[in-house]
This record gives sequence, structure tokens and C-alpha cells, in this order.
Amino acid sequence: MLPIFSGAALAFLGLAPQTLLDQVFSLLPTSLSGEQGGQRCALNNWRLTGHPGWEWEKEVAVVTGGCSGIGKEVVLGLVANGVRVAILDVQPLPKDLEAIDAVHYWACDISSPAAVKAAADEIRSTLGNPSILINNAGMAFKDTILDASPDRIQKIVSVNLVALWWTTREFLPAMITANKGHIFTVASMASYVAMPMSAHYAATKSGALSFHEALRSEIKHMYKAPGVLTTAVHPMWVKTDMTAPHAEDIERHHGPMMMASDIANPIVKQVLDRRGGHLLIPGSGGLASGFRGFPSWLQEAILDRIGKNTAAFKGS
Repeated sequence: MLPIFSGAALAFLGLAPQTLLDQVFSLLPTSLSGEQGGQRCALNNWRLTGHPGWEWEKEVAVVTGGCSGIGKEVVLGLVANGVRVAILDVQPLPKDLEAIDAVHYWACDISSPAAVKAAADEIRSTLGNPSILINNAGMAFKDTILDASPDRIQKIVSVNLVALWWTTREFLPAMITANKGHIFTVASMASYVAMPMSAHYAATKSGALSFHEALRSEIKHMYKAPGVLTTAVHPMWVKTDMTAPHAEDIERHHGPMMMASDIANPIVKQVLDRRGGHLLIPGSGGLASGFRGFPSWLQEAILDRIGKNTAAFKGS
């Protein structure tokens, strides 16, 4: 009976309307998201409660890409709770953020280790050692593997992935010394499932997940600093300046996009809860984290569905 069932399921995945598929997937177990019960405890360095020792008016957060999109919403959420924020961004500081005393800005290309070091030195001398690092800055392009230019490939890898080393190397040592800190890696659902025309983006986001996992293990076992927390963030489609050029196509083929605040609010809550872990947003998207463990036929059927929808996008 299994081959008949599998064949019927495969036909259903291939022929059913997208709206019906979305309803079915939303009913599947979400325990794969890593946010249930004991798994949540494990990702919080085996603590059931938040870690002690945090005083928000005394904390300093560094937010990369904090001038727009998710990063800007995170900045607003943190300062609303008393945290001072240092923004690293190549975009100019918006007027509304400029008016907030707790917001500080450094023009910085995070793909340059020298630029990150210079900004970090100024942050430390001006504000003290940051206890929160939110690696949020990122970029995306829509290219096939054959069409992507060397410059675009190098830029997206440098900003989305390699820059994680430069910022973390600057701010992690003081966190280890204090045995207190929280490092966020804003990845994507593309960490788990790659789509056509986004091989470079998906590669950086799966790499970001690997970076996060190795970082968590090194902090715990090599540096013996269980008070330094790590959180990986995996959002689905989000309406930002970065996705704006393709928003119409995305919503036509993949459904409504989330707003930046839908991602930023859980990040800020995770900071305030003093817990490490994984944030898969929306929660129903947690199914994607177990994608590689699905039967091959199911993986291929899902990828075929995604591929057909993505292939309908207009070229940039």
C-alpha cells in the first residue's frame, strides 16, 4: 500500500491548488521547529528560565543594517525598552532614528574587517562593551546560476555570510569575559530550502545557520561561557526595501508577505526573555527546518512546486 499512497500523495502535491497545499502544510506537526518543550530548553543552554544579570538601561546592542526593514524595527523595539543601540549600516541614518538619543550610528561596510574594527573601537570607547549583537544586514539578488555576475556573488557572500565573522570577532570576546551576551544571526527559511534564481542567497543563509550552530557550540564547550546566548532567526517572505522590487511576483506565487515588524517583534521579545534558541517565523514555517529529513520523493515534489512558481517570476 505504501507505493500507492506515495503516488497519490505525489499527485496531490503536484496538482492541488496552492491555497489547499498551504492549509494542509499548516496542519502538519510543527515539532520540527525546535521550539517545543525540551528542545527549547536545550537551545537555551539547558535552562528552563531566562538567564540572569541583565539590566536593560545598562545594555548596549549592535544592530547591523539597522537603518531600514527588520533592523530598523528591532532598533525601535530595543530603545523602547531602555537599551542603547549602535547601528552599523551603509545607508544614512533616517531622521526618525536620528531624533532618538539612545540611537547611535556608524557608517560601516560590514564586509570590510578593517571598517568593522574601526567602528567597534569607537563603539567601545563611546558606549562600552556591547552585550547584544544582532547580525541582521543582508542583501538578495534574483539571478540564475549562469547569469549571476562575479561581483554580485562576491558581494552577497561577503555581506550575508563572511561579515558574520568580522562583527562576532569584535564583540564576542568581551561577552565571554563577562559570561553574558546574546548574538542573533538573522538567516532565512532559505537556510533549509533553496529556490531557483537564489542559489547565492540560499548558500549564504544555509552558511549563516552553520555559523550559528558552530558559534553556539564553541561558546559552550571551548569558551565555557553558558551565559552568552545565541539565537538564529529564520523568516519567510518579508516586505522590505530589499524585496520590494519583487513583491508583486512573490505574493502572486507564494501568498501574502509579512511586515518587518512581524520579524522584529519576536527578536526583541527573545532579547527581553533572555533566552537563546531558534525563531522560525511564522511558526507554521517550522516544517521547513525538517525538510532534509523528508523522503526524497516528498522533497522533490515540494521543490518542483516551488521551482514552477519561481520560474514564473519576471527577470530582473
